[in-house]
Order: sequence, then C-alpha cells, then structure tokens
Amino acid sequence: MGSASEITGQTADRTQQATRSVQESTGQAADTARQAAGKVADTARQTAGQAGEATRQAPEQAMRQTQGNPLAAGLIAFGAGLLTASLLPTSQAEEQAAQRAGQAVEPMKQAALESAQQLKEDATQAGRQAAQEVKDTASEAARATKEQAEEQAGHVTEQARRSAQTAAEEARGQTGSPGP
Repeated sequence: MGSASEITGQTADRTQQATRSVQESTGQAADTARQAAGKVADTARQTAGQAGEATRQAPEQAMRQTQGNPLAAGLIAFGAGLLTASLLPTSQAEEQAAQRAGQAVEPMKQAALESAQQLKEDATQAGRQAAQEVKDTASEAARATKEQAEEQAGHVTEQARRSAQTAAEEARGQTGSPGP
C-alpha cells in the first residue's frame, strides 16, 4: 500500500480527471446549444427571405398575368381612359358610359382585392410556420442540452464516488497494516 502522500496524490489525480470530464461535458453542451441557435437563426433568415421575395414578385407576377391577356391589358387601358375622361366635363352619354364601365370594372377590382388578401394570408401563414419551427428547434435544443448535462453530471458523480471509495479503502488498508 502507498503512503498518505501517494493516496493524496492519487485522489488529486482523480479529482483532476473528474474536473476535466465536467469541463468537456460543459463544452459539449455549449456546442449543442450553439448549433441549435445557428439552426434557429438560419430558419428565421430563410423565412424572412421567402416572405421578402414573395412581396417583391407580386408586381412582376401581376404584369406577367396581364402580358398574355389582351382583355386585361384592354381593361387597364380603359381604366386609364376613364381617368383622363374624369378630368374633363362630362356629358349625359359619358355619364351613362362611365356607369356601365364602372360596373364592368367592379369584378376586376374585387378580384384584385381578393388576390391581395390571399397574398396577405399566405405571408401570415409562412410567418406562423417559421415561428413554430424556431420554437420547436429551440425546445429540442434545450431538451438535448438538459439531457446531456444530466448524463454528464451522473458520470461525474459516479467518478467522484468511486474515487472517494478507493481513497477510503486505501486509507483503511494503510492504517490496518503494520509499518516498515
């Protein structure tokens, strides 16, 4: 059996090992948390980019829809003509024509409002989905970090218990045996 200083040295070594194990576990948990935060940030950036792209494409999409549609182009030209005519004094015939044109434009106005509403709903839904994904990812990262920390704490506790038990056994063995 070793002397008291050897036992003390062995106990110090075991304590240092346990400390290194705790430091490694803490580093692993921090890495896991950083990775989860990175995933959350990436998801938020992607969703924001998709929403911005949808907003930028809305005018282009409206133009593409009217390019191949001579009726839509004609209605737009007709609307511009109505605007010009409204600046001039109107006659009875013009008032009647304007009323008929207004009735013809009303369905297009309603369709444009419905399109805008649908775009708003789509953007809102995309935002909700992104928020839920961020929340789910953060919850999963927190759960994984907690589990890892608990597991490492159990390992450290077990190592410390074993070290203490070994030191106690060595100390008992040394005091029970005759000296040199």
